[in-house]
Amino acid sequence: MLIASVNQDRGIKPGADKGAAVHQAAMRAALAGCGARVLEVDASDDAAVAAALEQAEGLNLVYERYALGCGVAGRVAADLGVPHVLEVNAPLLDEAARHRGALADAAARQREQEILRRATILLAVSSEVARWLKQEGVSPERVRVRPNGVDPQRFHPGLRTRDDDTFVLGFHGRLRPWHGFEHLVDVFARLVSRGLPVRLEVVGRGDYAELLAARLPPESWRVTPWVPHAEVGAHVARFDALALTYSPDGPCYFSPLKLLEAMAVGAVPLVPDLGDLPALVRHGRDGVVYLAGDWDGLEQALTGLILRREWRDELGAAAAASARGRTWEALAQEVLELVPARRSAAP
Repeated sequence: MLIASVNQDRGIKPGADKGAAVHQAAMRAALAGCGARVLEVDASDDAAVAAALEQAEGLNLVYERYALGCGVAGRVAADLGVPHVLEVNAPLLDEAARHRGALADAAARQREQEILRRATILLAVSSEVARWLKQEGVSPERVRVRPNGVDPQRFHPGLRTRDDDTFVLGFHGRLRPWHGFEHLVDVFARLVSRGLPVRLEVVGRGDYAELLAARLPPESWRVTPWVPHAEVGAHVARFDALALTYSPDGPCYFSPLKLLEAMAVGAVPLVPDLGDLPALVRHGRDGVVYLAGDWDGLEQALTGLILRREWRDELGAAAAASARGRTWEALAQEVLELVPARRSAAP
């Protein structure tokens, strides 16, 4: 089976270590792991994408990551009679307006509608994205919710090591406004002020050091600059817990890669009751779900994990077990089963 994996987003470079690029590379590897031949098409130019698809002999399926300005892959797939799976991670025009002040014109909205309505199947990364797709007129039977996966070769409990008995609260990835990282710092500062044996470890790019230096004693935190994704697992494996602190007044489109990566190594996840997070983390079974915006509640939960090592180990082991069932390859296999790909007559 030949699958064309199409990406027209200029910001997602093949081999890069940002989250979207990691996601794309993982999905391509997973499709290949399921026995498919994967044609990687990375070009913002419509003509280049069209040429690559039209010249692909025996093409069975087009798998595309929804990006601003895309659309040609769906048109060519329709012309060739090939199923087109569109992976949708967010309502991009709305996101551009919210975070960059880039308001979409009527033509852009119309183009978006055409792209969404042409796809054979739309894979929504979350229930909130699926809800948006249906509001945009996509028929419900063409929408499937499939959260992100994890690479069990790069993230697993065997990576865990301990230098001391200090409780390590971790966070990894590029600093983004919607992460609400300042809330995490506030809660952590309270733990430090109470004399609890804690350290905050951050791995990633952003103004982390400046934020932490302004609020915390230097011995209570450590920032590791951006590292290749292949090496991230060894750093995340130092975490005892990962707390997500999204604001309750923001959209809930996300399916965080960092969440499953931390769970996969055995770190305890603490997540707000927003979006699909309570479905990904089962409260009291493989993590903690707290009331969004209840920073006192988050502090209390972290205190319990710090003081009760046995409970922490139990939740961490359960989190790792849960993550093992959410691999990229399992997701890729589901994609192949969702769409009866066009079978080529070619050998």
